[in-house]
Amino acid sequence: MSSEEKARLRLSVNPEVLDYIEEIKEEQNLSFNGDAVSFLVADHKRLKKEQWSLNYVAEVVSKNLHETLKEELTRIRLGTNNTDRNTQIITEVLNGMLINDNVEGLVTSDVMEAEGITSAKNVVQERIENKRQKRVEWEASRQK
Repeated sequence: MSSEEKARLRLSVNPEVLDYIEEIKEEQNLSFNGDAVSFLVADHKRLKKEQWSLNYVAEVVSKNLHETLKEELTRIRLGTNNTDRNTQIITEVLNGMLINDNVEGLVTSDVMEAEGITSAKNVVQERIENKRQKRVEWEASRQK
């Protein structure tokens, strides 16, 4: 059936539907009820297609976001695990040293800091800055 050919359709509708068809005819400057129904069907098809497109886009974005977050969270989890492991090792070494030296009281680093601690802090800070710079460079190269 070509776009010029029309098929006859006889239908009964409730008064609200008929009023709405009349509204469509006025809004779209249509002469016949059949043209208004055709307009409504075409509009419904367009909306259905748009809805499918939006659902598809939402699904793709959701999957990409999930993958990105999964990768980032894995990196954070691994870093946290490494930090926790190192902290536990240091705690155990320090505990052994304190027991071995029969230490009862402690002088905290806010009162006095040993030269070795200051050196260690500087080395760790430099290491963190280097890793941060490498990560920034890696992310910049990834975005190109």
